Amino acid sequence: MASPARRTRETDDATVNAMGGDRNVFASRACDACRALGSFMVLVVLAIVGLTYYATVVVVYGPLAAEGGEDAGLATGALCAYHVFAFMLLWSYFACVLTAPGDVPRGWTPAPEDPEEAASEAKKSNSEKRRRFCKKCAAWKPTRTHHCSVCKRCVLKMDHHCVWVANCVGAYNYKFFLQFLAYTFLATVLDAILLLSNFIDFFKDVEESQAAGSQGADAKVDPAEGTELAVVFVTFIVNVAFSASLLGFLVMHGNLILSNMTTIEMYEKKKTLPWKYDLGRFRNFKEVFGENVFMWFLPVHSSSHLEKMRVNTGISDGECLEGAAYARACESAQREATIGNRKGRA
Repeated sequence: MASPARRTRETDDATVNAMGGDRNVFASRACDACRALGSFMVLVVLAIVGLTYYATVVVVYGPLAAEGGEDAGLATGALCAYHVFAFMLLWSYFACVLTAPGDVPRGWTPAPEDPEEAASEAKKSNSEKRRRFCKKCAAWKPTRTHHCSVCKRCVLKMDHHCVWVANCVGAYNYKFFLQFLAYTFLATVLDAILLLSNFIDFFKDVEESQAAGSQGADAKVDPAEGTELAVVFVTFIVNVAFSASLLGFLVMHGNLILSNMTTIEMYEKKKTLPWKYDLGRFRNFKEVFGENVFMWFLPVHSSSHLEKMRVNTGISDGECLEGAAYARACESAQREATIGNRKGRA
């Protein structure tokens, strides 16, 4: 017969497991909702780009360039600048959406440890260890790799899961994500400047209509012109709001790049310790953007940079096993993790 203390402990364990199960169900539903939201946000991004294109090109600067006259040259220059930024924005956006953030190769296993390395690894926290095992994927993962509950996979050098790109942001598309932020910021600032005079005209037209109404005169407003002014007004507000918010994200990620740190690591990092991956600002920058200066501005990776990323993400520190050999390695890791958890609860 179980003792009262043991029965109490078993009851407490059951309660904890039940609460944990509820949290897991909630987390799973939240991740499913986040995944479904991502597809919708892609349409939102395209709708915003379409709105700014209509207001800037179709309503304002397209007719000015077509009419000729004194402002035609300025309008043509504005259209060229807008199209360059819009093209780069969409190119970097879809590069981030469609590029795999960095999957752990199937069968990847860390290289065996020697006795001295094993003793050193035992003193480190789980996030700092070279030999790490993901219980959810039931597979090994390199350092700086994290499991994404939304994508349901481990991502190399994961930064965060972004609903705006419907994808994880990791080692292989982090550069594209930063370029998307930068080009979107530049495009929204440019668009706000180009539409500023029309935004002011919106309020002038409202004042003139109110003045005409107060004098008893009929305010004749062309419905099409009123709609176009309203579209320009909304577009200007949207551009100002996005440029202001993007500036904050650019500053944050700029600091992370120069420190060779991800968003996840920013929250995990102990402030009392020096960051071991910090190589110096310029070298940290080149880890993300590569050595080729021309390629810094394009959402593509050179072959040499891709090879270097294999080293930076820890993939080169292991080997890919197949079949029974990999299964045995995973079973051994699971047993080690189970023993470690039991010791932690003891």
